[in-house]
Amino acid sequence: MTKKAVIACFLLFISSLIYAVELEATAEAFPTSVSFSWNPVEGAVYYDVYNGEAFLSRLDAGARVYTAVGLLSDTDYSFSIAARTSDNETIAAAFLDVETSSWDGIYEWVNMTDDDNDGKMAWLRIRVDTDYDEAVGQYHNIYMIMEDGSEVKIFPLYDFGDPASGQWEDYDGDSVAAVSYRLNAERFNTTSFTPSRWRVSRIVIDYDSSSAYIQTSALGLVVETKSWYQLYIEEGVMKMSFLTEGSGIAEMILFRNPNPGEGEAFILTRIE
Repeated sequence: MTKKAVIACFLLFISSLIYAVELEATAEAFPTSVSFSWNPVEGAVYYDVYNGEAFLSRLDAGARVYTAVGLLSDTDYSFSIAARTSDNETIAAAFLDVETSSWDGIYEWVNMTDDDNDGKMAWLRIRVDTDYDEAVGQYHNIYMIMEDGSEVKIFPLYDFGDPASGQWEDYDGDSVAAVSYRLNAERFNTTSFTPSRWRVSRIVIDYDSSSAYIQTSALGLVVETKSWYQLYIEEGVMKMSFLTEGSGIAEMILFRNPNPGEGEAFILTRIE
């Protein structure tokens, strides 16, 4: 037997002595979180949870479930749960390698009423695609699917670092961002009134949500709208809440979700 094999056997023997009591844990992965549950360990006063070497939480012996949040999608993680005594002695441990899932897919909202903004909002389909940029980290591209099956990227409207981002654009402009913004805005505008210029004032990116603040200029007035996309899971189904809010006249002309019981936000369900 080689020296390495002897050392390996010795370590396994020592581990069996240290962790004479088993801690069996299960993990359920989601796009930005992982939920754990485990069996009680006799003599344990605490359960400590780690993500790699990073300490996450210390739980009392009565609590045997935990959810790690704020994780990246489509990413491998190594978690561990240690059962410990009041003297901080580890009496059992479980190690779990987990890969998070993804929000990627097509989400759909269907109008259940006759109020459809002159046929422009009979339905709403959005495709989500996870991406990464060194400046902002992981984020989600949001595409609106049009009636002919084509896609219009509505978030972000510009590549990160693009010097055009934040600059005023003509509403009738022919840049990729201008066309995308116009096609998106027309679906939610309940009037024949159109602005003259617009610009992205700022964007906010989180693990499972994104928002864009757009300033619009018309007739000497400047108003701001906020489009907010929130991804979540409800009863095991992936969903997206899409809401646009505005200031001044913008708030008055925006098309709202007419479906009873859903509120003003459009609630989309992943269909594929």
